[in-house]
Amino acid sequence: MAKKLIFLCLMLLFPVSILAQKSVLFDFTKCSESEKVPSRIEREGIVLEFRFDSEQSNTLWCKKKGRSSSLQLNNHTYFTIEGISCEITAVTISIVDYPGRFKVFGDDSEINCKKEKSKGEEFFKQDWEVNKQSITFVHATTKSSSIKSIKVTYEPVRPIEPAENTVSIDISSAKRATFYYGKKSFVIPKGVVARTYKIVDNVLSVSKTYQENDVLPSGTAVVLEAEEGNYLFKETTKEGEGDAFNALRGFDVETETVGGALYYVFAKGSNGVGFYWNKPDGKAFQTKAHKAYLVYTPTVATQAKSNFTFDIPLGINSTTVNDDVHQCCPIYNLAGQQVSKDYKGIIIVGGKKYLNR
Repeated sequence: MAKKLIFLCLMLLFPVSILAQKSVLFDFTKCSESEKVPSRIEREGIVLEFRFDSEQSNTLWCKKKGRSSSLQLNNHTYFTIEGISCEITAVTISIVDYPGRFKVFGDDSEINCKKEKSKGEEFFKQDWEVNKQSITFVHATTKSSSIKSIKVTYEPVRPIEPAENTVSIDISSAKRATFYYGKKSFVIPKGVVARTYKIVDNVLSVSKTYQENDVLPSGTAVVLEAEEGNYLFKETTKEGEGDAFNALRGFDVETETVGGALYYVFAKGSNGVGFYWNKPDGKAFQTKAHKAYLVYTPTVATQAKSNFTFDIPLGINSTTVNDDVHQCCPIYNLAGQQVSKDYKGIIIVGGKKYLNR
């Protein structure tokens, strides 16, 4: 009798957990060929953002094939799906052709891709089960892709309720986030490191570091480093020590970036987590409240870079690549795409990673 009662209770609870999950569909099948697709789409708390690894093409467009349309992405385009106050539990991508399949950035496991048929049209479907607030997809091959739709399943996340005079900050699986308050100072909580950054010789480098219990002064934009999770920043009346060399900026309200010639948004891109142009040629963009962005005014126009990433990841064999390494075998970037020896950033040669400057 007791076992039967427990079973009935579990059966009653099971539908509740299923109902807690929601899904949103980014459907490109009904787009017209003349319709421009925005690089950032937000629906029901899910953000789909496309980024470009090449300055050659940064326009999104659809093409009709058969009865329906599909979003056309060249192999230099990748995209990130991010949940706002929710956790992504599954992603389904429907594509027209098998060669145009995708993989999760940084995941080299076997790619799931199966053929399907609906309303007389054949297509391929890729499914991922995840538990993340943000996930980035890149091309698995050097071929372009045609996306019919992207379905995202998610469930709400209940954040830690901040106490009075505290601010709650979520750190994603990227283990970094940006932070800015113009009129409030905070104590750095346990498990968190905050850093300001400067650009020296066209390279992003740490300028000042704030450790646990240090005071982060008002008006100081920083990059936070911590394990994935939620952290509470307690406000303090102490002033703290600022950084005159800090190249990071921020605002307390959403507004257009100012303060430099080029502007970079914090993101996870093709070269990893760092700062990337949000607009073509590094033009000003709308920055979110309490988030940091990077400004840069190069002394020579040709020095302008489209992205600045953080310190060299573990597993890099050296900071330079000699001619012998270049000639031994083909060169690939982190997305698995073959590149020339002039490609700048992290490359893979003979199964080893190098930083090619």
